[in-house]
Amino acid sequence: MSFYSKIREWLRFSYAKDYYSASLLNQLIVEDYTYLLEEIKGKEVAIVGAGPSLTSIKEIDADIIISADGATNYLVKKGIIPDIVVTDLDGIEIFPEKSVYVVLAHGDNIDKIQKVKKMKYVIGTCQVMPFGRLKMFGGFTDGDRAVILAKIYGAKKILLYAMDFDSNYIGKFSKPWYDTDVPISWIKREKLKIAKNIVKEALQQSL
Repeated sequence: MSFYSKIREWLRFSYAKDYYSASLLNQLIVEDYTYLLEEIKGKEVAIVGAGPSLTSIKEIDADIIISADGATNYLVKKGIIPDIVVTDLDGIEIFPEKSVYVVLAHGDNIDKIQKVKKMKYVIGTCQVMPFGRLKMFGGFTDGDRAVILAKIYGAKKILLYAMDFDSNYIGKFSKPWYDTDVPISWIKREKLKIAKNIVKEALQQSL
């Protein structure tokens, strides 16, 4: 909780909005599908980000594929259906029926929470004290939250795809209104710095 409090203070996010978004998401969660994440244990897990290098991916060799938000749109178009989607709903526009969705509620996606109705297997998460059916696994951006999830549930090996932490561009699949890679903004760069540090600590290796 102290981590999220520091993030809110640094990036001037609203606790009230974070809580309100979480409340809306909790109302839409009808069943606890957390047990489905146990499929990760002992498996080789590929985590696919929405960085600029995403378009170079043609196939993925792993037992479990976890996509980060908008990366799902690209993967499905290539015939690759992710087993798990970690999303804050910003970029995702395609909703594979069999995927498990780990959805984050936060103050900037209040107007997108209804996307959850397009998903069959939903696990709700938040960045305020969890309540109702909501969970808190940790992490910040979709990509690093996917890494944390894989670690928590005992992945044997974690492979990273299109996690372009040091790129000067935001991948065009990061947001549905992008039709090309765009120069990175100050706040996006700060978010990627946080994400990179989380992933480095989780994997205990240099990136």
